[in-house]
Amino acid sequence: MRGQHVTTRHGAIAAFLLVAIVCRAQEKFVNEQYDLQKVADGVYSFIAPEQESGVVQANCSVIIGEEAVLLVDSGQFPSLAERMAADIKKLTNKPVRYLVNTHWHFDHNWGNAVFRDAFPGLVIISTEFTREMVASEGPKTLAKQAGINSQQAADLRKMLDAGKLPDGRTIPSELHRSFRLSADTLEHINPDLARTVNLPASIGFEKELTIHLGKREAKVMWLGRANTAGDAVTWVPDVKLLLTGDAVVYPTPFAFGSYMSEWPDVLDKMIALNAELVIPGHGPVLHDSSYLKTLAEMFRVLYSEVKQAVAQGMSLKDAQKKIALDEFREKLAGADAFRKMAFHSAFLEPAIDRAYQEATGKLKPESEDDQ
Repeated sequence: MRGQHVTTRHGAIAAFLLVAIVCRAQEKFVNEQYDLQKVADGVYSFIAPEQESGVVQANCSVIIGEEAVLLVDSGQFPSLAERMAADIKKLTNKPVRYLVNTHWHFDHNWGNAVFRDAFPGLVIISTEFTREMVASEGPKTLAKQAGINSQQAADLRKMLDAGKLPDGRTIPSELHRSFRLSADTLEHINPDLARTVNLPASIGFEKELTIHLGKREAKVMWLGRANTAGDAVTWVPDVKLLLTGDAVVYPTPFAFGSYMSEWPDVLDKMIALNAELVIPGHGPVLHDSSYLKTLAEMFRVLYSEVKQAVAQGMSLKDAQKKIALDEFREKLAGADAFRKMAFHSAFLEPAIDRAYQEATGKLKPESEDDQ
């Protein structure tokens, strides 16, 4: 498990407790809130706010045609999925026939069973890689996650009582609230875990499929390995809308188990679509591809610097000390202390690790990458 008191990125909650991305006005827990936004005609998205707790929920979207409805991602909390299903029924009386899972991380698909029950006949679609990973890794993660959450919450409270991090440093004052909220959140979401059913897709595809919704089509595509080996992106050409899953996350990409040399090529393929609307896996709706270009450049710079470090015989620890990407950190995080922390712990450190694995020919399977 990577870092101190960190729930695995591939686990139920993706809790980066030392990464907490701030949402200073947060009043509700992560499984109690979303912002339902109209993105385009017949397109809506349940946008998950940034979380000071560090526990995340995926963006989930609704694409309505004249004959049928397509959903993209289902989130991870049954209670929130039930609310989303109720809102979808208010938005349209068209049959909800399809649900695409963008990838296998469970904050994007543990709501599947709720949507299946809410919309009889629903077909769940993902890449075959994603289908296999949800089927194999989901039950193992679900069986242990509640216990991990409880232990992490207890550890956080002990740290707060002592005022010290595990390495002996004093907990910065600006993190006290985040640590308390993280502990409260980890305990609060456990009842949702008790209700969760791990349900993989019933249809797996390899390259591309087109879903016809009635005077609207959606192309679901695998463009290469990026955040995972099975990322599915959805392109809705009539409104120039791209839904990326975690191949794009704003303002800090997640790089656990990712493919740093290949990811930029996937982003280039997305950029070539000339999207006017981009719904990332986490973060606000974007209105052009400029952020995707920044990510592609940053990933290429990082991989190049890691390759140079490997060629010089540098250890992984030394490479992580040397490679800082200060220009990109400033561009993505600015002066925000929490986003700076997120840039380091959610992106830079794991990205260097993965690039180092790749450059040395020792790339681990995704499911083992943060063990």
